[in-house]
Amino acid sequence: MKAGILAVTPAFFRVWRRNSQVYVALLKFNILPSLAEPVLFITVFGLGIGSYITEIEGVPYIEFVAAGILGSAAIMQATFECTYGSFFRMSIQGTFESIISTPVSASEVGLGEISWGASRGFVNSSLVLIILFFLGILDRWQVMFIPLLMFVAAFNFAAIAVLVTSRIAQMEYFRFYFAGFILPAQFLCGTFFPVSRFPEAVQVIAWTIPFTSVIDIARTLMLGRPADFALFLEGAWVFISTLIFTELAVRSMHKRLVR
Repeated sequence: MKAGILAVTPAFFRVWRRNSQVYVALLKFNILPSLAEPVLFITVFGLGIGSYITEIEGVPYIEFVAAGILGSAAIMQATFECTYGSFFRMSIQGTFESIISTPVSASEVGLGEISWGASRGFVNSSLVLIILFFLGILDRWQVMFIPLLMFVAAFNFAAIAVLVTSRIAQMEYFRFYFAGFILPAQFLCGTFFPVSRFPEAVQVIAWTIPFTSVIDIARTLMLGRPADFALFLEGAWVFISTLIFTELAVRSMHKRLVR
């Protein structure tokens, strides 16, 4: 049986739809908790620390940090959904095993999970975007492209999360993933201050993580800065890395489910 993205049919959408129906059924338990962290970041970093740091890179601190908070809202929700959520459906609830007994393949389960995780990240970041709008931070037409960028960022991290989930034996191993990759990425990628403030070796590491490029592109759009060729390269890296991680994740999930 073939595996990978090219082996996936539109049937993967059935997995997405199943997850979305559960999400809607438990909507009041899903919306508010997912907004807790970004709202806290806006309050603590944007309004709190922002009252002491008047400007950074020539703009008010809350405007500078908004792009990072928005990106964090997207990737964290996608990551939680495709780690703990996917593992629960795969190994505890037995949902994946039931799904692949139907015409839906294991590869389609993998892509369905990634797509759903990206959707969760998109919804969460869109809600944060609305909050930032009412704070008067989003006043440039370029912000219309940010929701699409947040979806791609969420898709990227959802794919990495599914790849990790498909390879672990027990849920406790997620602690290493969050402590060793997710939290460092959240703070090293220019979320709260410029990457240029780090030593050069750390900057190299930061720029290899696609999230750094996502934040830089989002910040450029939100601040109305002119785009250059470097920004195009950053966008290409985000897109290419997303394809790579998605292919690896789909193949890995197929291998995990089909024995």
